[in-house]
Amino acid sequence: MKIIAINGSPRKGWNCDKLLHSWVEGIKSVYQEADIEIVNLYDLTFTGCRSCFACKLKGGRFFGTCPINDGIHDLLADIRHANAVAIAAPIYFGDINAYTKCLLERMIFSVMTYGNPPRNMIENPVAFTMLYTMNAPEDYVVDHNYLSRCDEMETTIGWAYKCNVERVTAYNTYQFTDYSKYESEYFDEADKRHYRDTHFSLDLKAAFDNGANCVRKLLKA
Repeated sequence: MKIIAINGSPRKGWNCDKLLHSWVEGIKSVYQEADIEIVNLYDLTFTGCRSCFACKLKGGRFFGTCPINDGIHDLLADIRHANAVAIAAPIYFGDINAYTKCLLERMIFSVMTYGNPPRNMIENPVAFTMLYTMNAPEDYVVDHNYLSRCDEMETTIGWAYKCNVERVTAYNTYQFTDYSKYESEYFDEADKRHYRDTHFSLDLKAAFDNGANCVRKLLKA
């Protein structure tokens, strides 16, 4: 069983990374033998889609695959043939951060055609989980429909990879080790710290449970 866990945040050891590793621990709690690959996206050098359309060229060498030979070339192939993938991404300005979006562009566009109707070229379903962290409190996110673009992206991932995309979301995250060093008077550091101390463990548990449930479903399939 091949599992890929991708940290799309530039920061290691912080909120996204912690959620991702909790998801991985959930996988291991059910199936120790899983082949798990953990990727820190910002360690890799790559771009978004270049609109070369080699993935659409009839009879072409790269039909249905991305031909760009850069830092995510092998990762894209691994994702295509994985059993499950989790991507942890911070939300910037109400959307998935840019570096993760670059991965998603390449991951999705290369496996879909412009046929009528469009079709995907994934041989077997790949179970996907998106793990999000954001500074905004949950009530703000709900009131402003903050994750509507994430909804759209998950729908597209689900269509391309033949799955129902799962989601774990951590709100109101703690951003700095020392708030006094930054111009951050907009936030009440004590409130942020209290929320982290009382809620983030629940977010980690949700990620753990999602990983465990994911592998249970795969073992039953």
